[in-house]
Amino acid sequence: MRLAAHDVMALPIDALERDALGTVLESLSELFAAAGGPLSALFVASNDAGSRTALRFWADAQRTGVALANPELFPWCLANAPCGALARRFGITGPNATWLGQSDALEAAWAAAETHLARGAVRRAFVVALDFDPIPPHSASLRAWRLEPGGDRLAAPLDPQRDSIVAFGP
Repeated sequence: MRLAAHDVMALPIDALERDALGTVLESLSELFAAAGGPLSALFVASNDAGSRTALRFWADAQRTGVALANPELFPWCLANAPCGALARRFGITGPNATWLGQSDALEAAWAAAETHLARGAVRRAFVVALDFDPIPPHSASLRAWRLEPGGDRLAAPLDPQRDSIVAFGP
């Protein structure tokens, strides 16, 4: 299996998920090249996707009443919203899912990518780790990997610190 990784990208720390993700979409274009279609899968791991927007939405609802709260924010309160935005932007119509948690979520997303590739259900899988920390001091980062068939199975365990293109197998 071949693996390509994208460097950690710092996201705007005070932006909502939608806005923060929008700032890095173009820089992900190379990694997501040829991603479109049903033979691509996207698996996202996040410790808190949707939390910033949910806080803003419910503060707005408390201030103005639920009926007058900003409806544009509501879909981004859901943890799967960043995954859906990435899938739409890069035309990924195959399986996509989001796991919430810490390293366990990233390991589950990675295992799903490997499983789909091993079964031949997809030709390429993308794993994205998104972290939006809503507690001051805020931090936000995105890390993304593209996995494709080629060579032997992944020969080394997942290393979330890896930040270069790495080939595994013969």
